[in-house]
Amino acid sequence: VTSTSARPISATSTLPIALVLKSSVVPVGIYGFESPKKALEYFSKEYTLLKDDLGNLKKYIAIGEDMFALIVPTVISVCEVLEDEEEDIQKANFINAIKVLKQSPSLTGYKPDVVAIGYDDFDMDVNNAVDNICKSLKARTFINLYATTNSEAILRRESFGSNRVTVAKCSFELFNTTTAKREEYDSGIILAFLRCSIDGSSKTGYAQSISNRVLNISGISSPSEFYAGALDETDPLTEKQIMSFIHYKGFRTWEYSTTSEDQIWQDARRVRIFDLAAQAVIDGIFFAVDKDISALSSAKDSLRGFMNGLVGDDVMAGFSVELDTDRTTKERITAGEFYFIIDAQEMPSPKLIHVTFNRVDRYSDVIYKLINGEE
Repeated sequence: VTSTSARPISATSTLPIALVLKSSVVPVGIYGFESPKKALEYFSKEYTLLKDDLGNLKKYIAIGEDMFALIVPTVISVCEVLEDEEEDIQKANFINAIKVLKQSPSLTGYKPDVVAIGYDDFDMDVNNAVDNICKSLKARTFINLYATTNSEAILRRESFGSNRVTVAKCSFELFNTTTAKREEYDSGIILAFLRCSIDGSSKTGYAQSISNRVLNISGISSPSEFYAGALDETDPLTEKQIMSFIHYKGFRTWEYSTTSEDQIWQDARRVRIFDLAAQAVIDGIFFAVDKDISALSSAKDSLRGFMNGLVGDDVMAGFSVELDTDRTTKERITAGEFYFIIDAQEMPSPKLIHVTFNRVDRYSDVIYKLINGEE
């Protein structure tokens, strides 16, 4: 029995998240769970002293469940913290906890698409480590600049140049029910959870922006003044691809970019769409490797079917799938190598909607009719 039919290819919105967190109770290692809720249940059951933990493991995992009710594969890499531990030693341990995420697919079965860190401070060595692991995993991260002013945020943003990194100006404030206090939370972790929440909101949630989303938080550590329809404090940050947080009919995220030096890939939504499309294609045409020429034709048909689906879902505006004849030379055909090119353009996500009011006289006849009593 054989088939030359196209195989279904699809991009998924159920994407794992990885968190690097600190704990003085949970042993160092990588842990994989079906959701933040399952992670919290496990750690609370296995480590009854979790309530007295010197780290932030419980604090941040709880956000995924309490604030977003996420049901998404969750990887936790634990960094050990000890009382009176030297700062440099803790930093080294935390960076090692980031690096070990490279083994996550083999150790947990989950390949994280989003990575978030609970370092609770701005440190470029730590930030570079998470950027590197995201490049390795083809994942993305959100980094808190811990800035109190625009100038400080812009200065710190200049240290980045990666299409894997989205930076945010400052932290959030939330009421912690465990400590019964209003506390500061790393915005990077909450934005990572928000990304996963939007992903799961629909079949194509992965293709949606996380800008202009309402967050149920208590406050912002360094809010930016926002005036709808006018220049304000968010504009200089937006120009530098920095996410800010505004208070406009609720607390909202504002801007969703990467820090890439290439303007094409500063659109974080665009990076995500092409990332996941490429991964879906890798999995979708794998069946054709080392098969006959009919399987290659089926693979090409599968590519067309996949892209047609993205157009139908309003993820892509248009596409073409062609054999790259420049690279698929006679010699490479003999070697069994075939190269395809997919030209595609994603559907735009409006960042600016400009409305101009133009005063005219051409409707004066309405006034004449009113004065003359005409209908």
